[in-house]
Amino acid sequence: MPESTPMTPQQTVLIVQTPGVVRDTLAAALRAEGLRVSEADDLMGGGRLLAEEAPDGLVTELRLADGSGSELIARAAAREDAPVIVALAEKPETRETVVALRSGALDVIERPCAPERVFAAMQPALLERVRRLSRKKNESRSTTPQRPAIVGESAPIRQVLEQVARAAAAADTTVLIQGESGTGKELVARAIHCDGRRGEHPFMAINCAALNESLLEAELFGYEKGAFTGAMGTGRKGLFEAADGGTVFLDEIGEMSAALQAKLLRVLQESSFKRVGGTQDVAVDLRIIAATNRDLWEEVLAGRFRKDLYFRLNVLPVRMPTLSERREDIAPMAQHFLEHFARALRKPVQGLSAEARRILEEHSWPGNVRELRNVCEYAVIVCDGVLVEPRHLALAEPVQAPKPVEAAAPQNNATLALRDRTIRNMEVELIRVVLEETRFNIARAARELGINRSTLYNKMKDYGLCRDERRELKVSV
Repeated sequence: MPESTPMTPQQTVLIVQTPGVVRDTLAAALRAEGLRVSEADDLMGGGRLLAEEAPDGLVTELRLADGSGSELIARAAAREDAPVIVALAEKPETRETVVALRSGALDVIERPCAPERVFAAMQPALLERVRRLSRKKNESRSTTPQRPAIVGESAPIRQVLEQVARAAAAADTTVLIQGESGTGKELVARAIHCDGRRGEHPFMAINCAALNESLLEAELFGYEKGAFTGAMGTGRKGLFEAADGGTVFLDEIGEMSAALQAKLLRVLQESSFKRVGGTQDVAVDLRIIAATNRDLWEEVLAGRFRKDLYFRLNVLPVRMPTLSERREDIAPMAQHFLEHFARALRKPVQGLSAEARRILEEHSWPGNVRELRNVCEYAVIVCDGVLVEPRHLALAEPVQAPKPVEAAAPQNNATLALRDRTIRNMEVELIRVVLEETRFNIARAARELGINRSTLYNKMKDYGLCRDERRELKVSV
């Protein structure tokens, strides 16, 4: 036998074939590869074992004593946990082979054949089936999220919590969450989902800015077999189908193309849609929560977002405050994050020193809650005691006492920009510095800034920090 990757002990292959030496040899060879083997003599016996055992693989003769093996293939391929199927035929006719392949067979092998060929045909698909089912199992665990904690007692966050309660009580109503990047929009969306009657059903989240139009369409709506090059042979459900009964969270909705906006509008109006390449309507019962860091009404006025879709989304609006608008929450949130990372990293960190707390409360927090979380994680990593001190804080904008004007030394343009403490100028300078430090690696720069790549690209465009200026940016270091 060829060298191979071992299968998991749970994998079973069902052989449906006339009893004899050929079947015995094949069964022994598959068992030697670590597979469990079940055997049936005919179509009736094979159908019974298919239903009872739900095997991972199926090897069947096309001509059985009581019927066609293609009938069993079609029955197996129609299952949600469809096995990997290989058909065997003695001098197969073209028509017989085509029917088997169309019914769902991975391959049709002419016999007599070596058992190694059967195993070689099935092995890659069996391994992929293990990975696919594992991913599906993990997704099913993660689609019913625990109710996230929303920390804070400030007036702005109390208002958000009131809006969360209203939205949770109206479990079918569409919600639009608007706020800067890093303010916790997905956290609030999960809280709305968990607090309502849909909380026991899936919560599916997707970033509309992370995928191009065709990929986003396939992820949301799913696709039929052969809908496009590379489409899975059996088709695939999209998030709208997978979240049936639950909630779909569409982050960065302002980045969605006009064509997909029209299709989303139909989902909201009709509670149905068609898969990519499909002709049948698929009905779903779900709630949509959308979020954006843009002013969506301005996008409507600029002609970049559909007005009718805006009003369908903005039934229950929630505005997320920036962290600088809720400064009294900074210390409690920092304590929450420090305790979380101290447990995860097994560090004895217990809280903030008075000076560290003062620095955090005076920081401008351009990255909002996400930036605070990252700062706390780093502080726990480098802290060598029980309290986080100022030296443990890696802030993008260090808080320093201003120097007297008369004592100031001549400074270059970069330093002058740092002393101009308007939010816009600080943000321009911060982005420029991070781009230089990361050598214009957009993905890494976006991670360090606590924003997604599309937001970084938009800010670079607004501030004139384009790719064409890469050489100039490197020289300025």
